[in-house]
Amino acid sequence: MVSETARYLSDNHLKTMILGFSGGLDSTVTAAICREVVNRYPEHGFKFIGVSLPCSSNTSEENDSASMAMKGFCNEYWVENLQAQYLLLKATYEQHYPSTPISQGNIKARLRMIYLYNIASVTGGLVMDTDNLTEHYLGFWTIHGDVADYNPIGGLWKHEVYELCKYLFTEVYTDSDDARHQALCAAYNILPTDGNGVAVGGDMAQIAPGHTYEEVDDILDTYLKSKEAPEQLDKAMERLNKAYGAETVERVLKRHRGSEFKRKRMPIVIERSLYE
Repeated sequence: MVSETARYLSDNHLKTMILGFSGGLDSTVTAAICREVVNRYPEHGFKFIGVSLPCSSNTSEENDSASMAMKGFCNEYWVENLQAQYLLLKATYEQHYPSTPISQGNIKARLRMIYLYNIASVTGGLVMDTDNLTEHYLGFWTIHGDVADYNPIGGLWKHEVYELCKYLFTEVYTDSDDARHQALCAAYNILPTDGNGVAVGGDMAQIAPGHTYEEVDDILDTYLKSKEAPEQLDKAMERLNKAYGAETVERVLKRHRGSEFKRKRMPIVIERSLYE
């Protein structure tokens, strides 16, 4: 992850990595990777800039965790509260259409995108993406919002990000007084949320209440590997339904199927041959 990120930066003549810190697991692990890029390749002069962009829906625990992670990993960092901008934009939209919890969350995600991309533009950098494979297949992200330029953890399931985080604070940053160790421990133990106040109870309350990321990842991984072969799929579904309950399996897969439009190549382009 570190070497490929450094190679991408170098090949594209980029100097800075910009990361929006939520205080959660994914942004903190991504921050650790970015910091290692800076440390291992000093000859390139890479710089890692972190920004926390909370609104009132972010908890104090999330904000404290974000601050801890920025302090531990970034060359430069600050906090910018976007609540006033969010309320202004929300009120503007609601002159025409009522908003929903999801649409309100999307406003926040897209405001953060504007802020981070402006920093990247003026510093010659790129915005780091922090979505994992579980979030990708569940559509747990906002188009033109928290999707960014480059993602070092995008090939990992959520439970694997947890494993990587634990490895980092038990094997790499082992000093309990080290801000990096403290930040990783805090992120590992924090309740995963979208930070946008869409639903009470964290991410798993929306995905599969009462279950774990390991179980959700097993459902998704098994389905994706079996869906093209009907006989295999029947056996796979039988195992999943027995292990986790048919209602839970269908809930996860319904969310996966319902977010397929997000995984289409964007923008959708009409092929030239159709013009002729």
